[in-house]
Amino acid sequence: MKTDSNRVAMGKVCLMYFFYNFFWSLSSGSLFAVWLNDKVGIDGSQIGVLFGLQTGIAVLFKPAFGYILDKLGLKKHLIYFISFLSLLIGPFYIYVYGPLLGNDSTFVLGIVAGSVYLGMLFQAGSGVIASYSDRFARCHDNDFGLVNGFGIAAWGVSAVLAGYLYNINPDFIFYACSIAALLMLLCAWTLKVSHLEDVDNEVISQDKIQKEDVIRLLKNPKMWAFMTYAGTISVVFWTSMSQFTRYFISFFPTQEEGISFSSNMDGLTAIFLFFVSAGVPFIIRKIGAKGSLILTAIGITSFLLMIGFAGLGEKNLYLAIVAKLLFGIVNPLLIVSVFAYTAEQFDKKVNSFTYMFGFQVVNNLMTAIAAPVMGVMYDQHGFPHSYIYFGVFAAVATVLAMFTLSSKQKLTTTDQQETVAA
Repeated sequence: MKTDSNRVAMGKVCLMYFFYNFFWSLSSGSLFAVWLNDKVGIDGSQIGVLFGLQTGIAVLFKPAFGYILDKLGLKKHLIYFISFLSLLIGPFYIYVYGPLLGNDSTFVLGIVAGSVYLGMLFQAGSGVIASYSDRFARCHDNDFGLVNGFGIAAWGVSAVLAGYLYNINPDFIFYACSIAALLMLLCAWTLKVSHLEDVDNEVISQDKIQKEDVIRLLKNPKMWAFMTYAGTISVVFWTSMSQFTRYFISFFPTQEEGISFSSNMDGLTAIFLFFVSAGVPFIIRKIGAKGSLILTAIGITSFLLMIGFAGLGEKNLYLAIVAKLLFGIVNPLLIVSVFAYTAEQFDKKVNSFTYMFGFQVVNNLMTAIAAPVMGVMYDQHGFPHSYIYFGVFAAVATVLAMFTLSSKQKLTTTDQQETVAA
């Protein structure tokens, strides 16, 4: 049976991950809230409701996607589904989403349509693509940090392109998204995995997930500690990110200046962050997966407090820039550390479900609550004070994580089963 070499195989999965993150960032990244406010015409509170419902509805898909992914191993059925779904992204934003949200009489319908489609494509789809890529990389003796580095590069490239296209015509952004989606589909189509479909190794279990495994997992105290981290540290980070660009560009004399600077900065720092992501596995080997998650939490707390204080009184642009850079560093550190922790602490048979449910579903449920509240806080208290409040919350959650997360090393397969059954 003809297969790709490790280098070629990793190249294909890295490119697949690149194009997915490229059109995700281009359509729903740093300028998404700006587009909603500036072009569609909705305010911070409405944007908060939109983000909250979108992530909340995604909860309906994620547990099923995680369960199916563990059943499939490295078979590409879900990858194809996400790829075909993504081809519609350009027409959806231009002809469906924007017009519905921009009309008061169809605003609710727009939120529902966006929540279902984008919740499935991005909120749930991102978990599928990331978990599959992590599993594929480990089967080829690589770390997810390398793959995630391509995701970071995609966010950087898309940020530069988004700023350029937005100032010409925002619709060009969404046309570019559909082109990138087609390239992702081509990468997935040529990815050879049949030689790995029935293996039993350290990454893939030949005995596939069953309902009983899920029940045992949910009784495991480690799972609840992991979900607490996801529902506090991760939520305050991702939710604060949703309208961060709106705040950051306010440090500049004009919106156009702010958008250009923000986009160019994202593009320039993407090269640096690529190496940060690729280097995260080395950090994890030194301080452990728990230590890396704690380091991430400290970074998130510092970012929130720093950007909050930057806006008090006379705005401090330099401090805001440092905070934005720290935000970029924390981003890859979080996702790579999460995958390392799930691989270290939980049975490989439930690996994708652990990530999709324990991290992403909990994240979405709490975000559905937090996003509208945070949106109101932005409108009532302003961005600076709101970010300081979020930073204090993150500091408390960091202390809690120090005492609840496990630092034990990965167990043998027999011990893993006993731990999950505990």
